[in-house]
Amino acid sequence: MGKKLNLIRRTVDTVFYFSNKILRPYPLCHSLPERSLCYRGRYFGLCARCTGMYTSGFLTILVTLLWELPISPQLTLLFGALLLIPGGIDGLTQLLGNRESTNRLRILTGLLLGIGVVLFSSGSLAFFIGYM
Repeated sequence: MGKKLNLIRRTVDTVFYFSNKILRPYPLCHSLPERSLCYRGRYFGLCARCTGMYTSGFLTILVTLLWELPISPQLTLLFGALLLIPGGIDGLTQLLGNRESTNRLRILTGLLLGIGVVLFSSGSLAFFIGYM
């Protein structure tokens, strides 16, 4: 068990190290350390919301490429739009200074945003292609 745990720790350390080298200069994320995931004193290269968003967006793209969505383009578009709302509320209320969000909430809203953006985009594309 000790060797597996050591391997996992080294792997996570390596991922966090390279995330700073590759992702930290990413222009579409502020990458503030206090809003990023932290592991053993090392901060991830993206903020928590972007980490959740890009992870779930990538996985949603993979899933939709492997399996056809069982719902119509209109419902896909609507469901995607609904998933964008929590992230919009969290980000906007934080931006306006009403409150400070937590990394757990940022991860959760980021996960929903990633799925929502992919579903909204694919639903919009399918909907408009169908009417061309």
